Amino acid sequence: MAGASATRAVIVALLVAHIASLVCSVTGWAGVIDVDPEVRTLVNAGRARVLVTLLVRATAIGRAQDAVLSRLPRSHGSLLRRYASVPLLSLEIDATALLALERMPDVVAAVKLDRTAAPQ
Repeated sequence: MAGASATRAVIVALLVAHIASLVCSVTGWAGVIDVDPEVRTLVNAGRARVLVTLLVRATAIGRAQDAVLSRLPRSHGSLLRRYASVPLLSLEIDATALLALERMPDVVAAVKLDRTAAPQ
């Protein structure tokens, strides 16, 4: 029985570590911003429309949006849309703006390509 209990404890510890790793990568808690590889390719050739996921609670979305926009180089990014109830910004950016966004792990969790989805 002791062997089974120890094995169970090791499995639980590994699962907890894996879940913590996933949470950090999704939320940006580890200080690493998740950037879609296609975004890098597009901004190196010009500009790309992106969705920026913010690290905030719903009550602080506006303040986080203001923080990102105030730190973004003006001539390198354009605001396309602010969302009131989801922690996102829709921007058109170039490589300089992407670099600036990557330096904001305190408020930015991810930068993803803004793709048009077909109606379902």
